[in-house]
Amino acid sequence: MFKFKHLSKSERSWVLYDVANSAFVLTVITVLFPLLSKHIALSEGYGATKVSSTFMYLTAGIALVVAILSPLVGAAANYRGNKSKFFKMFLFIGIAGGIGIAVPGLSWVTLLTIFVIASIGYNSTNVIYDAFLVDVTEEENMDSLSAFGFAWGYIGSMIPFFIGLIPFALVTFGILDGEQLFNVGTWSFTMYNLTISFAFIVSCIWWFYYSLPMIKNVKQKYDLQEEEVFKKSLSSLVQIFKDFKKYKDIFIYMLAYLLYIDVVNSVIRLATTIGGDLKVSDTMLLAVVVIVQFVAFPCALLFGRLTKRFGAKRMIYYGIFMYTLTILVVYNIHESTTWLMLVVAVLVGSAQGGIQAVSRSYFARMVPREKANEFFGFFSVFGRFAGIFSPFLLASLYTLGFSVNTSVLFLLIPLALGSVLLYFVPNLKQQ
Repeated sequence: MFKFKHLSKSERSWVLYDVANSAFVLTVITVLFPLLSKHIALSEGYGATKVSSTFMYLTAGIALVVAILSPLVGAAANYRGNKSKFFKMFLFIGIAGGIGIAVPGLSWVTLLTIFVIASIGYNSTNVIYDAFLVDVTEEENMDSLSAFGFAWGYIGSMIPFFIGLIPFALVTFGILDGEQLFNVGTWSFTMYNLTISFAFIVSCIWWFYYSLPMIKNVKQKYDLQEEEVFKKSLSSLVQIFKDFKKYKDIFIYMLAYLLYIDVVNSVIRLATTIGGDLKVSDTMLLAVVVIVQFVAFPCALLFGRLTKRFGAKRMIYYGIFMYTLTILVVYNIHESTTWLMLVVAVLVGSAQGGIQAVSRSYFARMVPREKANEFFGFFSVFGRFAGIFSPFLLASLYTLGFSVNTSVLFLLIPLALGSVLLYFVPNLKQQ
């Protein structure tokens, strides 16, 4: 289905993994798992406030665990043969967890426990996947290939998403009365749960199938040939900190990245929550998700091409500017102006994939190739922490009595700080 004839076999295989895992992100993490979790929790008698707060704490906990593991995983993967081994191991954990949460009849606590396992597997696999960028292509192609992966990830994820969504939509809109038709109301689960389970299975099958080229064709080129892997891994991390002055530009860039990508990740994860608080209908929110995906596809490709002309830093600044506009638009959304969510979808779609892709490839060009894995471990740490601060800030402001619209304005602060730090990062020569 995805030929990409202008790419080499290893480049094509690397891109296909973005197609693979994006289905899990969209279908499971972004859209349906929060709905399933809340549905089961409420049916078991938990209060709505308890459900929401628990899920937020869980999300932060997952991010913290992955942030701690990422540099260790990245450093250990430096050594010969470890990249592929670690990739396969975490891929298996992620997919097994994804299938696990699709099992009908699970209690809320059990469901959340399995989701934690799936999320850790998914995120840890991405640490290795990002680090493989230096192995599959030359430096002059990193920006465009990284953007190409994000672009096809967006459009490719829509296929299993729509397939999995069909039964869910039929039941949700009352077209198919599953409880009467199949008499599942006498079981410990409902047709609503079954349709979501179906969507989870579809996304996991897609994830596994399009991971196979990555497993078969992408090999580690840059490595360290040492024994005592974990001891050496820890010592190499310590050495990087000792050599802070040597890698000062890299650390400044990671701090800038932490601040602006925190807003990017928060917009992705909290879009439906914020939209609901702004009285946006579920139908409109679903339309927003679809528009973001379709707009992000061509824009991510264009982002990569424009980076060659204008440079990575300028394009990152463009992405920050688009998110600034997004926040200002959200500030003006009220019950009578919910149509502005469509404007938000276009703005986010125009920058989301591009700023993520260029940030990844810019970092890849900064780091020493033989230490790419441990540096990407640190890069992943900052990426995992990003998406914790902004939600915590918003939740605190809600608690203090600020309106949703006013609270969102405070997201301009990390965008501004990130922009200032990025100014001090040297421009890299475009290849």
